[in-house]
Amino acid sequence: MSTVEGISETSQLVPPAGNPKIEKMNLINNVCALLYIGIISYCCFANGVSLFSFHPLFMSIGFIIFMTTAINAVTPGDFATEWMPIRLRSARHWVLQLIAITFTLAGFIIIVANKIINDKLHFVSLHGKFGLASVIFTCITSVGGIGALFSLKLKNILAPTYTKLIHAFIGLTTLCLGIFTIILGQFSPWWSFGEGSRYSGLFLVLIIMVLTNLRPSLKVYFRLKDRLGYNNN
Repeated sequence: MSTVEGISETSQLVPPAGNPKIEKMNLINNVCALLYIGIISYCCFANGVSLFSFHPLFMSIGFIIFMTTAINAVTPGDFATEWMPIRLRSARHWVLQLIAITFTLAGFIIIVANKIINDKLHFVSLHGKFGLASVIFTCITSVGGIGALFSLKLKNILAPTYTKLIHAFIGLTTLCLGIFTIILGQFSPWWSFGEGSRYSGLFLVLIIMVLTNLRPSLKVYFRLKDRLGYNNN
């Protein structure tokens, strides 16, 4: 890492360990995620158990719980990983992301199977199209993660900094696509659980998206800005 990049991440992005503001952001994020999973779990099984019941639940767990936690694991200032060495934080990120992908693909397979069983068209609604896009981006992000892991070995093709920045950008885009898909699901014909739970869920997932994306987005911005500025000198 260049001197410019190091100064930027230290002075503009990474607060001292134990920063109370960051700890509160993490706590709010985690509480909102648990509250949302509680709401969606009730909605999934309020009218009985079916194959479809596990689709919104698995997709929500994948994106809202494990993918957000995976992103936070490699975000400076995360209270759960601040004390960890970078290799351990990276390993935690990989494990959580693998679990997120497992839940996401399981949820995707369930809805495809459910459509086939009920002889319905696939990916017709906006919710379905965004869902397909989020699954595709999840797979792209996973492949990009392999590239980021071996970025030093790929340095002759692309500088490690850019490899990691591209992976981070696609990962954040994937999370946003997943959350937009979840929001669209709340406004689909399936949702018949009242306006209170609908807008409570909307409020919670928007908070989760903002709090999860805020610091990584700043990290990408400052590192890209400093990298380009360094190259132009």
